[in-house]
Amino acid sequence: MAAPNILDTESDYGSDISPEDELLLLERTSQDCQSAKAKGPAHLPPRPGPYESSHTDLRPGCTDIIDHDNSTAPEVSGTAMASATMGQSRSELLDTDVTYPDLSRALSCIGDDRDGGAKALDERDTESEEFEDNRSPLQRFRSYPRRPLTVTDLTAGAWCELQYWYTLTRLPGGRRTKTPAMKGGSIIHKKLEDEVHTTTQIDVFTKEDGFALRMWNFIQGLRTLRETGMTRELEVWGMVQGNVVNGVIDELTHDNPNPEFENELTEIFNPAPDQMSLHGYFTRNGNPAGALSLPKVYLIDVKTRGSRAPVTKTLLRPAKIQLLLYHRFLSDIAAGRLDFFKLFRRYGVDPDDTLSDGFIAQMGSLHDEIFQDTPLPQASAFCAHAAQDSESRDSQQGAGQLLKYQTLGELLHLVKAEVKLTFPEGQKSMGLMLRIQYIHRDDGEEIDVHDFPVSKQALDEYLKRYMTWWQGERKASGVDIEEAFKCRTCEFASDCTWRNAMAEERMQKARVREQERRQASICSRR
Repeated sequence: MAAPNILDTESDYGSDISPEDELLLLERTSQDCQSAKAKGPAHLPPRPGPYESSHTDLRPGCTDIIDHDNSTAPEVSGTAMASATMGQSRSELLDTDVTYPDLSRALSCIGDDRDGGAKALDERDTESEEFEDNRSPLQRFRSYPRRPLTVTDLTAGAWCELQYWYTLTRLPGGRRTKTPAMKGGSIIHKKLEDEVHTTTQIDVFTKEDGFALRMWNFIQGLRTLRETGMTRELEVWGMVQGNVVNGVIDELTHDNPNPEFENELTEIFNPAPDQMSLHGYFTRNGNPAGALSLPKVYLIDVKTRGSRAPVTKTLLRPAKIQLLLYHRFLSDIAAGRLDFFKLFRRYGVDPDDTLSDGFIAQMGSLHDEIFQDTPLPQASAFCAHAAQDSESRDSQQGAGQLLKYQTLGELLHLVKAEVKLTFPEGQKSMGLMLRIQYIHRDDGEEIDVHDFPVSKQALDEYLKRYMTWWQGERKASGVDIEEAFKCRTCEFASDCTWRNAMAEERMQKARVREQERRQASICSRR
């Protein structure tokens, strides 16, 4: 179903008033306006019946609909029902005599200052969103119960902060308009995911069920990585200046995408020989013991393009920040530094609440360790991303079996065990390089790859400046003049305050140069 366009202001209802009658009406109302002012302001009677109040109050008993990141939220099967009760049906209202108040005097006075009113309307449309609300963007758009920050939120500023500000304040749901290019990229990513995982539907009944599903997907992603050497679409969480952030990594692999580059980085970042770790000793070239090296984990971000032209540094910048964030988050998880209880509080879930029976039954049909006290399986080729028949587990569950992982807190123990198996050396199990892979949107052919090292300093410097905007310490900035080409594809270019100010500044400089040229010409003639 296509979403309604809430910006459409056209009406299906016309007017039976002819232009001549309209002119006569305007003349009559303008003549009455002065007498209306002399008599004082018009007092309007209250609206009758169910229209007495236009204020809608959402109370705790109502169901809140929270906007989750569609790139990370699991597929949910179910039906949400809502009902509204009115005092009378529409047919009853049509049969009832209704007395409408006379608003002619009040409406006629609106036309006194039409130019000023139109100007105020224009200013409201373009500036009210930016200046009326004094809260920071973090408070307005990413505070509870809204979803927390995402990696997309933190990388958008590497392209254009002002464009993302307009996206948050002007577009429905604060999301970018889906373009054919974005839809084509989503199809490519779905195909890549299906090469690794089998998608199944899972019914969730509570918020705790929903977050447990995300944790099970994380567990299954780690198992798939250990078994096959690769996994895709792995959701991770992290902290940035005390704020929870989540994102989805396109690909994790044990295969080193660029061994020569990795060796160069190893020589730069490895400690002195007398400080070398035991893992470093046994994985050196020429190891006399012939010990097997422990595999490292490398991150790859896949980007789709419709052009086969070389990728510029400007296009690479947001993707670099994205991978640096993913690497930091996964490194913190591998090292055990991520406090999952902070995640539970931020998402509003109770780690001690028992998961629903239906959810446990469905997950039990996929993971036997829920019902049996058996060693952790190494992996299965299954990834649960959304809803399965809940009755299939009932036939498998014995009467004497004990349920495990009935709460998020219990499931967290399994998560930590899986992390330990996947990253036996903690953060040192992470590779030192990152790769951006560009593929063509139509045929999936690789266009270009870019490898770069992990840099803590580069990420810290970027976040230090960018988070000042999210925290409301400064206004959003537009692009530099050298990157004005970005405006060609921006849907806000026509009324962008930054772009208009830059154009005015360039015109002023041009006028000054022209004036200086004329003065120089006059002086030379003298």
